[in-house]
Amino acid sequence: MGDVTVFPEPIGMAASFNDRMVYRVFDATSDEMRAKWNELQQKGGDVTRFHALSVWTPNVNIFRDPRWGRGQETYGEDPYLTSRMGCAVVRGLQGPEDTKYRKLWACAKHYAIHSGPEWARHTDNITDVTPRDLWETYMPAFKSLVQDAKVREVMCAYQRWDDEPCCGNTRL
Repeated sequence: MGDVTVFPEPIGMAASFNDRMVYRVFDATSDEMRAKWNELQQKGGDVTRFHALSVWTPNVNIFRDPRWGRGQETYGEDPYLTSRMGCAVVRGLQGPEDTKYRKLWACAKHYAIHSGPEWARHTDNITDVTPRDLWETYMPAFKSLVQDAKVREVMCAYQRWDDEPCCGNTRL
């Protein structure tokens, strides 16, 4: 694939509190990914690794437990900051709303309450999240990304919440 630009991980970018900078990072990322896609297609290469230009980011899960091995993929523990950073990522990746084509398709993940541990992600049943915590902590970023940033995809979480899989949970 050749050379690409490497930027800091999301948790590091969140520490800047600079959503304009995050937008520019992901605008540049989407330009590079489109260029790589076009280059590979012109050479007759296999573009299936790009999943039809769908990128599985941003991870807008709330990072509260430092033992979670994927915390660096998030924007931290603050719902407001996570919402701002997530919207900047989506807008940078997808490009302007008033254009005919999207640059890429962003995917907000993991809806909802996914915050580790990874080893139990397919079997874990979360029972200690109250409805208030759900709506004040875990849901604001998803709401912002869908309503404000117009994210194109949402990936559901792997685990269960109160005995119902998140992917089919009637309360989510």
